[in-house]
Amino acid sequence: MKATLLVSALCALTGCSHQTQSVHLTSLPLSDITDVNAHWSPLGRNESRYPKEAILAEKMGCTSLEYVINAAGRAEQIRVLTPSEDAFSEAAMETLQQWQWQATAANSGHLPVKSQTRFEFCIEHNGQPCDTRGLAQRCPGEDMVRSTGHVYTQV
Repeated sequence: MKATLLVSALCALTGCSHQTQSVHLTSLPLSDITDVNAHWSPLGRNESRYPKEAILAEKMGCTSLEYVINAAGRAEQIRVLTPSEDAFSEAAMETLQQWQWQATAANSGHLPVKSQTRFEFCIEHNGQPCDTRGLAQRCPGEDMVRSTGHVYTQV
């Protein structure tokens, strides 16, 4: 009787179900964009919203995020590497959590990979293209997503 209760209690505490093991970010090597694309194909990848307070202040910036694409094709263990503003990091993290990937034929085992993405936030003034040269130098990552804010001034 005690053994049955003990097993039942352990089962209740542990969930009695098969759970996928999470691979820790530190245990995986950083994959380059070619390796990531060889293993995972993006299903949905939208750009970040430009933070309202940043566009009102006409601030440009960037943030680089490192993350694991897990066996379910979702980003987990997201870590901010290089933030220029907290608002940009928050917007990028919200966006990354919405992304989803599908394992490629070469990755039939759905093996996780560690990736890195640079999120750039730039402002176009009166339709003039924004200058992002400084952003690429401040935030690492060959995979890049750009969000553009538009500011028009009346003359």
